[in-house]
Amino acid sequence: MRITPELIEKQLDVINFASGGFLQIDTQHPLEWHIGYQSISQRTLLLISDVPVEAVESSKSMMVSRRQRESDNRWTLSFELLRNEQQEVFAIFCCDIIEHSRVATNEKESLVLVIQRYKQWSKLLESQKSGLMDESTRKGLLGELLFLEQRLANVGEHLPTIQGWSGANSADQDFMYPDGWFEVKSIGASATNVTVSSLEQLDCVDEGTLVIMRIDKVAPDRAGAISLNEVVCRMCEVLIENSEALDLFRTKLSEYGYIDLLEYSEQKYYWSGQQSYRVNESFPKLTAKTIPTQIVSAQYELSLPSLISWNKG
Repeated sequence: MRITPELIEKQLDVINFASGGFLQIDTQHPLEWHIGYQSISQRTLLLISDVPVEAVESSKSMMVSRRQRESDNRWTLSFELLRNEQQEVFAIFCCDIIEHSRVATNEKESLVLVIQRYKQWSKLLESQKSGLMDESTRKGLLGELLFLEQRLANVGEHLPTIQGWSGANSADQDFMYPDGWFEVKSIGASATNVTVSSLEQLDCVDEGTLVIMRIDKVAPDRAGAISLNEVVCRMCEVLIENSEALDLFRTKLSEYGYIDLLEYSEQKYYWSGQQSYRVNESFPKLTAKTIPTQIVSAQYELSLPSLISWNKG
């Protein structure tokens, strides 16, 4: 039986958190799992194993504790939520870490998967308190991945292509290559404006390209619909023969705030097309050199119909 966030929430609701206590969940798993409260209002996921558990470092979001019980010499590993504002995502964390480790054939393998997944979640919750990327960030990542996929198909140089993905490292432009830089924006099919989020985003000595990806949320049964996880899987399949490029790709995804959660498979999108605009000296843009020195930051919108003179197709 697959564990869901709704099931986790229901079980937490029936526990008297004031007095603590745990309920066992998921009996068809290599490990024994319990959900409950370690202390008043502190939600906790607990596993029990016959295999010794290694020490795991706690994070700002979760206190991780291990111990060996005197009663039966079995080991416990608990994940206690420290931030109350992350209670909603805790149920998703519990489901994900249980399902991720379910594929193991024994307790030892399952423990390895649990700890690896927790470390991913730890990094994620440090950068995103909600644990999940918001809709704008998801569409932005999807647009960049679709651009990467095109670039790999056209150029074929796996490692240099992934190395050039600079947006994952919070650079001013999303992609930097010998043939120019590229800034990718994901907007709806009917949108006529695009937002430039900083003075630096289109400010570069060399000529570059503004790429507009037309992406909309759609129903799951829409023909041609794709999910974020599907595109990530497609990319991994392309890179699988180049381990260095694949490892770097996964690292950059992690830096972006992505891990392969079920939620990123359920939401579907439709990519209806794209346009590219040449960003040169004459392109209409705001930069630190073109505005009064008293203005230190700015966000502005460009009208796409007015950019026909710079349209590359």
